[in-house]
Amino acid sequence: MPADWTAAFLDNKPFLLNLGAVFACVLCLLISLKPDAGEIYVMNTNKSVHTAGLTEMADGLSELAGASNMEVMVQDGSVRLRMYTGGMFRVSRAELSREAQKSLKALSGRLRVYMPEHIRIEGYVSDERTNTPQYPNNWYLSSARAIAVGMFLIHETGFSPKRITAEGHGAFEPLSVLDEDKNNRIEIVVTP
Repeated sequence: MPADWTAAFLDNKPFLLNLGAVFACVLCLLISLKPDAGEIYVMNTNKSVHTAGLTEMADGLSELAGASNMEVMVQDGSVRLRMYTGGMFRVSRAELSREAQKSLKALSGRLRVYMPEHIRIEGYVSDERTNTPQYPNNWYLSSARAIAVGMFLIHETGFSPKRITAEGHGAFEPLSVLDEDKNNRIEIVVTP
């Protein structure tokens, strides 16, 4: 092929303009396509079934709430379990207490009934300073606590590590300015 073929092709402006117009027409056609009524009906059915499943899961987990100082709520397509960590961890520590282990075992047994797709564990702490060699600040501590809960669910109750993630939020998302105990918490977000 001649070396100047590329230059000749690119200099052919009418051809390139026509190619651009064809691309734009195809794009407009794809955007204007609308799903048929059957697809819309199926999507709405799945959403209502999903919502009913979330409510059923939240109701089932609420039975544990009183015994383990846990709040249960449906939020953003998931069930959120809020556990205050006063009895779960010692101050500035991330090792689970026996009481916390007992609560998590009961919770895991109940979660297995619903076979969740994903479990995200979020750790939160108050703004009380933490400065230990192991946890030099609150972000490390909140992360370590979330990881401790995740590892417990994996190693002690048999949940797949593929379904569990853990993250620490430090003291950056407090629930209360007046009550520091509410800010020290673990939130478990369960996605069916």
